[in-house]
Amino acid sequence: MAGLLAVFAHPDDESMGAAGLLCRHSRAGVPVHLVCATRGALGWMGKPDGARREELPEIRSGELTEAAEVLGIAGVTLWDYPDGGVESSDQAEMTARLVAEIARLRPAAVVGWGPDGGYGHADHICIGKCTDAAVASLPQAARPAQYHMVMDQFLVDAYKDIISLVSEDTDSLPLIASDVDVIVELTDAELATKQRAIACHRSQQEDWRVAVESHPDLVRRGYGHEPYVRFPDRGARLAANNLLKEFA
Repeated sequence: MAGLLAVFAHPDDESMGAAGLLCRHSRAGVPVHLVCATRGALGWMGKPDGARREELPEIRSGELTEAAEVLGIAGVTLWDYPDGGVESSDQAEMTARLVAEIARLRPAAVVGWGPDGGYGHADHICIGKCTDAAVASLPQAARPAQYHMVMDQFLVDAYKDIISLVSEDTDSLPLIASDVDVIVELTDAELATKQRAIACHRSQQEDWRVAVESHPDLVRRGYGHEPYVRFPDRGARLAANNLLKEFA
């Protein structure tokens, strides 16, 4: 069966962003694979207790492996591009490597970051551009469908409310709202799985990620709502089985 390929920049992008989509498809028998461009070396928060900064890439690699197991991801390809330096890396090489992954896996659909990177993150934007270029370089008949992970106004407002639990500066994360095509509303079981996957990324437990767990309404609004845009052809909707239409 043709599968679903997710392409992201950092360990935890898959869990914070697309966990509902990924676990829904894996549970439906769709092979789900993940490419992650970096090991997240810049995400040092002093966690877990006793860890050293230089250990973070190894720590986050292990966390990604745990989260992938929770989500039912069949295979993870983890690259070593520098966290915060994806844009300054060889983008032609990244694009070629993505072409090779697509040729190897032959997915029916690819999901990754859109042109705004969610909140303008340069690594997100760059790996998204490389993913777009990789798909566009293929013959038309061989191109998988492509979906960008984005935020709509509902999700932006939810995250502002979540951040307000720990800070008055609700614009500290400059979230960007987009018009969307596909909205995945997570079931209770999917939401619980997403929370377990997020919890695997122990080194990245910011204050707001901890605080929100005591507010089920905000968990539902922030984690239970996943918007996507079909690229470049707009107007897609979920199929009757609540999967992407490529897996109906």
